Amino acid sequence: MPAPKNPRPTSASAVKSQRRGPGRPAAAGNPIQRDQLLDAATDLFSRHGVAGTPIKAIAEAAGVTPALVHYYFRDRDQLLDAVVDERLQALVNQIFAAGPAVPGDPVAMLVGIAGRLIRAAAATPWFPGLWIREVVSTDGQLRDRVLNRFAMQRASAMSGPITAAIAHGQLNPALEPALVMPSLIGLTLLPLATTHIWRRLPGADAVDTEALVRHVSALLTQGLAPAPPPSDPSA
Repeated sequence: MPAPKNPRPTSASAVKSQRRGPGRPAAAGNPIQRDQLLDAATDLFSRHGVAGTPIKAIAEAAGVTPALVHYYFRDRDQLLDAVVDERLQALVNQIFAAGPAVPGDPVAMLVGIAGRLIRAAAATPWFPGLWIREVVSTDGQLRDRVLNRFAMQRASAMSGPITAAIAHGQLNPALEPALVMPSLIGLTLLPLATTHIWRRLPGADAVDTEALVRHVSALLTQGLAPAPPPSDPSA
């Protein structure tokens, strides 16, 4: 009886394919699929918080296995880094990209930032909730990442021009420069994050995005405009 033939050598790629765990894609990675996972994570974090969102829930929302989430994001820290860098920071950069409507006009600059912030947040439903829940909150799991990576730098860059504008009489002298940006964020993101509360008030149903922009702009201009010169009693 003839001896059996030697089995055909198995290629390294075939062995690697056989060892690949369930749920791991054969390709090096799909950017669209990764974005879908990141979108699902960001949305769930905004509604349930980071601590209240297990990897399994992200996988279910994206229609994949938990193993695939770990394929694109090695661990939870890497996922949180991606949410901050690719979602939050990218959106904030977009909001601050445009310059003031009138060069050298600090009121127009701040009103413009507020308007862009409201419109961006209204078009990105996860933004207000995620910011209030995970950045503003004392136990927010994104707070340190946001502060260290871009928020403090943005606020510091705005502090100098605001201080100079106050000194030159372009802004209300009663303003505290360090509180202008936190106040602006509070005027814009907090109403959007608490829509489920104030919508119950009389007439609130008629408030849309542009109405909110007008409302915040009016508050800012009244509070930011320089005080009028004192009247001349001899006139």
